[in-house]
Amino acid sequence: MNNVITQNLLRLFLFVLVQSVVLQQVNLGGTTSNYISLFLYPLFLFLLPLKTSKITLVLIGFGVGMLIDASYNSPGVHAAACLVTAFLRPLILALLEPREGYNVSLGLNIKSYGIVWFLKYASTLLFIHLLVYFILEIFTHVYIAEIIQRTLASFFFSLFIIMVYMVIARPKV
Repeated sequence: MNNVITQNLLRLFLFVLVQSVVLQQVNLGGTTSNYISLFLYPLFLFLLPLKTSKITLVLIGFGVGMLIDASYNSPGVHAAACLVTAFLRPLILALLEPREGYNVSLGLNIKSYGIVWFLKYASTLLFIHLLVYFILEIFTHVYIAEIIQRTLASFFFSLFIIMVYMVIARPKV
């Protein structure tokens, strides 16, 4: 148990550092605006152990979001997106549950459940996370087309970054 906590704390530190120092500086939208945002940190919530309680997930989600908000100097937008992601994670896991069920001793990763399952799982949660994030960041229905464009563009680039991490790091927990 202590090993799982240590690994997740190290992963949290790594993701917050990479998000705040590297990915925040990446500008794929041209010289005038940052139209495409790269997000790695939601993966931290995706990889938390299956047996993590719902209240713990929501509290961790809030904490992770606040850490990112502090580095982005944003007023709770990341925290709100993380809260929604953490809250919906158990529902998404239930919808995607393999026929033989989940093994709580295995991590929610490619090695345990396969790349197809992981892509469905990560894609669903990442899309929700980004949609909530951009809705709250832009916060008006007038720009619904921009919200959807930014969500989709950021989704594909962020999912690519997440999959590269999953293939290279091969997290077990």
